[in-house]
Amino acid sequence: MGDDDEKPLDPAAERVRRRLVRLLIVSFGTMVLGFVAVFGAIVYKLGLFGAPAGTGPSVAEVRLPAGATVTSAALDGDNILLRISGEARGDGQEGRGEELLVLDAASGEILHRVKLLPGG
Repeated sequence: MGDDDEKPLDPAAERVRRRLVRLLIVSFGTMVLGFVAVFGAIVYKLGLFGAPAGTGPSVAEVRLPAGATVTSAALDGDNILLRISGEARGDGQEGRGEELLVLDAASGEILHRVKLLPGG
Protein backbone atom coordinates (compact mmCIF):
# COMPACT_ATOMS: atom_id res chain seq x y z
CA MET A 1 0.00 0.00 0.00
CA GLY A 2 1.36 3.44 -0.96
CA ASP A 3 0.37 6.94 0.08
CA ASP A 4 -1.99 7.21 -2.89
CA ASP A 5 -3.97 4.18 -1.71
CA GLU A 6 -5.09 5.73 1.64
CA LYS A 7 -8.76 5.59 2.36
CA PRO A 8 -10.56 8.84 3.30
CA LEU A 9 -11.23 9.40 7.00
CA ASP A 10 -14.70 8.99 8.33
CA PRO A 11 -16.50 12.32 9.02
CA ALA A 12 -15.97 12.23 12.80
CA ALA A 13 -12.21 11.70 12.48
CA GLU A 14 -12.02 14.45 9.81
CA ARG A 15 -13.70 16.94 12.19
CA VAL A 16 -11.23 16.08 14.94
CA ARG A 17 -8.32 16.50 12.52
CA ARG A 18 -9.59 19.94 11.42
CA ARG A 19 -10.00 21.06 15.05
CA LEU A 20 -6.46 19.96 15.82
CA VAL A 21 -5.09 21.83 12.78
CA ARG A 22 -6.97 25.00 13.84
CA LEU A 23 -5.65 24.62 17.40
CA LEU A 24 -2.13 24.18 16.05
CA ILE A 25 -2.41 27.35 13.90
CA VAL A 26 -3.83 29.44 16.77
CA SER A 27 -1.18 28.19 19.20
CA PHE A 28 1.63 28.86 16.73
CA GLY A 29 0.28 32.37 15.99
CA THR A 30 0.04 33.16 19.70
CA MET A 31 3.61 31.99 20.25
CA VAL A 32 4.90 34.10 17.36
CA LEU A 33 3.09 37.19 18.70
CA GLY A 34 4.63 36.53 22.12
CA PHE A 35 8.13 36.36 20.66
CA VAL A 36 7.56 39.56 18.70
CA ALA A 37 6.36 41.33 21.86
CA VAL A 38 9.36 40.14 23.89
CA PHE A 39 11.88 41.14 21.22
CA GLY A 40 10.09 44.47 20.74
CA ALA A 41 10.34 45.18 24.47
CA ILE A 42 14.06 44.31 24.44
CA VAL A 43 14.71 46.62 21.48
CA TYR A 44 12.67 49.39 23.15
CA LYS A 45 14.62 49.06 26.41
CA LEU A 46 17.91 49.17 24.52
CA GLY A 47 16.78 52.49 23.05
CA LEU A 48 17.14 51.57 19.38
CA PHE A 49 13.79 53.20 18.52
CA GLY A 50 12.95 56.78 19.36
CA ALA A 51 16.57 57.83 19.83
CA PRO A 52 17.02 61.57 19.65
CA ALA A 53 18.01 62.85 16.22
CA GLY A 54 20.79 65.12 17.43
CA THR A 55 23.48 63.81 19.70
CA GLY A 56 25.25 67.13 20.19
CA PRO A 57 24.77 69.46 23.15
CA SER A 58 21.60 71.52 23.27
CA VAL A 59 21.76 75.29 23.31
CA ALA A 60 19.17 77.45 25.08
CA GLU A 61 19.13 81.21 25.52
CA VAL A 62 17.82 82.95 28.63
CA ARG A 63 17.13 86.67 28.60
CA LEU A 64 17.83 88.27 31.97
CA PRO A 65 16.38 91.64 32.96
CA ALA A 66 18.58 94.63 32.16
CA GLY A 67 21.30 95.12 34.79
CA ALA A 68 20.77 91.68 36.34
CA THR A 69 23.66 89.32 37.09
CA VAL A 70 23.65 85.64 37.98
CA THR A 71 24.99 85.17 41.51
CA SER A 72 24.58 81.38 41.68
CA ALA A 73 23.24 78.46 39.69
CA ALA A 74 22.21 74.88 40.49
CA LEU A 75 21.10 71.97 38.33
CA ASP A 76 18.40 69.47 39.32
CA GLY A 77 17.52 66.93 36.64
CA ASP A 78 16.02 68.88 33.74
CA ASN A 79 15.70 72.13 35.71
CA ILE A 80 18.19 74.91 36.38
CA LEU A 81 17.90 77.27 39.35
CA LEU A 82 19.43 80.71 38.84
CA ARG A 83 19.76 83.30 41.58
CA ILE A 84 19.97 86.72 40.00
CA SER A 85 20.49 90.13 41.56
CA GLY A 86 19.75 93.50 40.05
CA GLU A 87 21.92 96.60 40.23
CA ALA A 88 20.82 99.74 42.05
CA ARG A 89 19.07 102.25 39.82
CA GLY A 90 20.63 105.62 39.18
CA ASP A 91 17.42 107.48 40.05
CA GLY A 92 17.75 106.88 43.80
CA GLN A 93 15.13 104.13 43.89
CA GLU A 94 15.76 100.65 45.18
CA GLY A 95 17.31 98.12 42.86
CA ARG A 96 15.55 95.06 41.56
CA GLY A 97 16.60 92.99 44.55
CA GLU A 98 17.13 89.27 44.13
CA GLU A 99 15.10 86.69 42.26
CA LEU A 100 15.15 82.94 41.83
CA LEU A 101 14.44 81.61 38.34
CA VAL A 102 13.65 77.96 37.66
CA LEU A 103 14.39 77.20 34.00
CA ASP A 104 13.83 74.23 31.73
CA ALA A 105 17.37 73.11 30.82
CA ALA A 106 16.47 72.03 27.27
CA SER A 107 14.50 75.07 26.12
CA GLY A 108 15.60 77.82 28.50
CA GLU A 109 11.96 78.61 29.28
CA ILE A 110 11.31 80.20 32.68
CA LEU A 111 9.10 77.79 34.63
CA HIS A 112 8.95 79.72 37.93
CA ARG A 113 10.02 83.15 39.13
CA VAL A 114 10.39 83.89 42.86
CA LYS A 115 11.13 87.46 44.00
CA LEU A 116 13.09 87.68 47.22
CA LEU A 117 11.84 90.66 49.25
CA PRO A 118 13.43 92.03 52.42
CA GLY A 119 11.60 90.98 55.61
CA GLY A 120 9.94 93.54 57.69
